[in-house]
Amino acid sequence: MSIEDKKTDDGMFKAIDLLRRQKLLRDVSDDVIEETSRHIRYRRYSKRDFVVHKGDAGSALLLLMSGRLQVIALSEDGREVGLNFVEPGDYFGELSIIDGGPRSASIIATTESVVGFLPKPQAQALFYRNPAVVEALLQRLCRTIRQASNYRSMLGLTRAYARVYSVLEASMKKSTGDMLTIENLPNQQAIAIMANVSRETVSRAIRSLVDGRVVDRDYRRLIVRNVDLLRKLARGEAELQLRKDTLEGGVSREQSAA
Repeated sequence: MSIEDKKTDDGMFKAIDLLRRQKLLRDVSDDVIEETSRHIRYRRYSKRDFVVHKGDAGSALLLLMSGRLQVIALSEDGREVGLNFVEPGDYFGELSIIDGGPRSASIIATTESVVGFLPKPQAQALFYRNPAVVEALLQRLCRTIRQASNYRSMLGLTRAYARVYSVLEASMKKSTGDMLTIENLPNQQAIAIMANVSRETVSRAIRSLVDGRVVDRDYRRLIVRNVDLLRKLARGEAELQLRKDTLEGGVSREQSAA
């Protein structure tokens, strides 16, 4: 595919203009972007195509130009379970560029997508010669470390419901105004893998939040109505009182301090 222009369903766009929208390149000069663009090659993927396989050699930095990708994991019975999404402007594969290790996760396309591949030598040059890129990488690595730390703390919670609440609390984002939401809610199997619980436990935990008016359902998202309580639930400092029918797939009632 030409480095100058690429064809998408929306018409012709200059690849260099798309590169300027990449999170990793937002604060670099046009000269750096133009130099980087000379080395990138683009690949188009159809829905359900694998972009990266876990364990593959990391020979390039990948930048999502258009479409949508998803990180996947394998459940105990061998099924693919979708985890977090990769959106246009995101990059991935930086760990392999830095430490030379293999890919740490598998990624598939959830829609038709175009991915840019920057070979490892040019990616390393981009990293090491541009302070703005280094800062972006360090900030991302810090977020990753914090998330990993939170994840270890979450797995240390003895209550299964608290682990589910912790996964949901970590997914909260500020939406319109001061409203906090959990967008693109992962499926229950994905949450179960992250929280190390059964899918049925996830279902009951979310029902308890809805019935307790901690969250409201809105299609594929949850609107958080009681942020403080959700945070306490996620830390195991409070719990929702459950009726007997909750244990049989029913719902929950009042909240009480633990």
